[in-house]
Amino acid sequence: MNPYDYAHGLARALRESEWYRNLKEAKERLEADPEAWRMAQDIRRRTVELQLKAMGGQTVPTEEQEQLRKLQEVAMLHPAVRAYLEVESRLSVVMDDIQRILAEAIAPVVDLPGEREAEASEHR
Repeated sequence: MNPYDYAHGLARALRESEWYRNLKEAKERLEADPEAWRMAQDIRRRTVELQLKAMGGQTVPTEEQEQLRKLQEVAMLHPAVRAYLEVESRLSVVMDDIQRILAEAIAPVVDLPGEREAEASEHR
């Protein structure tokens, strides 16, 4: 079987998983409540903005971090938002684990930027 077949099989397994079903149900509940939906979208938008700043080497102002933290606290008081964010977080962990497993499989033959420097500093 070629890797693409395995990838499609993995995609099918994810769509059939309890994680996926739970996220789909949580999203449907969230979409049924316009206020909750806006809150969740605002959190996502602000989170991505801060992540992009950090990835771009910019310093993320403390006040922006604090605003996001406060927004998350308020949103977590809303049951539909909290349920969605919790389930989304669990599925995100699964996706991260899968990505790590795949990366480890090719690590012996792929030289990633910064990898040698990290290995060298470990051996010091």
